[in-house]
Amino acid sequence: ARYDALDSGTVHLGLLEKSVLSAGDFPILADRNPTRISTMVDFSPTEFSRLRLQYAWGDVGDSGTDQQLLLQYIMSMGAHGAHRF
Repeated sequence: ARYDALDSGTVHLGLLEKSVLSAGDFPILADRNPTRISTMVDFSPTEFSRLRLQYAWGDVGDSGTDQQLLLQYIMSMGAHGAHRF
């Protein structure tokens, strides 16, 4: 399990501080604090293969939530220490 968080910090632009422009003119610089929670399990049926399942849920702010499901199969092939080819 893993938890991620990001703090966008504070933007200091001279034109904003002098009130020449407003924060609404720069929506990409808006204050954001996205978070994400991930969980992962894996199973190794043999020493040469692994099956992995991962689910991630993220709160991305104005865009809503982001959900990801990943299923991965890893297989090793080729020469190794037990059998030299």
